[in-house]
Amino acid sequence: MGKTGRSWLRSLTAIYGLMLMVVFLPGQGWGEVRTLEDMAGRTVTLTGEVNRIVTTYKPSTLCLFSLGLQGKLVGIDTSSKRDRLFQAVMPGLSTIAAVGSKSTSINFETVVALKPDLVILYAQKDGLEFARRLDVMGIKSIIILPESFESVKTSLAIIARAAGVPDRALEVAAAMDGVLKMVEERVQTLGPDQRKTGYFASPRGLFSTATGNMLQDEIFTRAGVVNVGHDLKGYFQDISPEQFMTWNPDMVIVSQHLHQRVKKRLNDPVLKRVTAVAQKAVYRSPSDLAPWDFPSPLAVLGTLWLANKAYPERFAGIDVPGEIDRFHLRLFGKSLGDMNGNINDQVY
Repeated sequence: MGKTGRSWLRSLTAIYGLMLMVVFLPGQGWGEVRTLEDMAGRTVTLTGEVNRIVTTYKPSTLCLFSLGLQGKLVGIDTSSKRDRLFQAVMPGLSTIAAVGSKSTSINFETVVALKPDLVILYAQKDGLEFARRLDVMGIKSIIILPESFESVKTSLAIIARAAGVPDRALEVAAAMDGVLKMVEERVQTLGPDQRKTGYFASPRGLFSTATGNMLQDEIFTRAGVVNVGHDLKGYFQDISPEQFMTWNPDMVIVSQHLHQRVKKRLNDPVLKRVTAVAQKAVYRSPSDLAPWDFPSPLAVLGTLWLANKAYPERFAGIDVPGEIDRFHLRLFGKSLGDMNGNINDQVY
């Protein structure tokens, strides 16, 4: 998304309360008629209860599960159906229909056949056109755009209001804020010369990195780590090996699914001149369940983990694994351990 789109998103977050205005008709309860505005500026009116929900990409599915609404799920994006966290939270996930994915396209006919009360869509690619087609069929949809911690909270609030459980979004937002505050209290006194520099390698490859417009940049910043790619704009940007070496980051974080390919590339003797490589300060996004370098409430755990990895002395009195377990328990009713999840951040 370009600069104009990002400015729009910041403005959207600033008017958060107005955007989520809900209108009740006289004499009708919460489950009857409500009108809200989604993150594409669309006005959506829902009549009656929402009991059948379809998600179309992983951030929407993560938000839905975080709100405890998985019992209303009748269709799910294909990649989420394979996700270990979702399988652990919802043992019956295998029976839920797969509807395709944002990257390979959503199957419109499958979604319509499921007769959903609500479809949660994305703002990118053909999300708006898909919503228009659903409108023609009389199927309600909302578009979310979770690309920062604040917009993740906004996405949660929209979904929760649409589903008639607004208080649940407040609970998840409070849990997120609690983790972020814990980190802030320990890194805010770092001076400029004390802050480590970091580089995020995207799922596209070692020399593709997060820009200053992306959630990964906020994860770094809130952890007290300077993203060397901060001045880049847009989505993931490709860089040259020479630029990587010029930046010379203290730490390298690689996307969850990239570490095997990166491990081979880091054996290049030339790259060993980079501080992070020389000191083996190269780590993968740690959870082997749902990723923490991804737009969802779990991204706050990415901030906690990164800050602890960069400045362990400042977290000496914090039970980080315990905090991670408690956060999962609060959102999903099961701890990371309960779901047989592990923290594995080793690349070497």
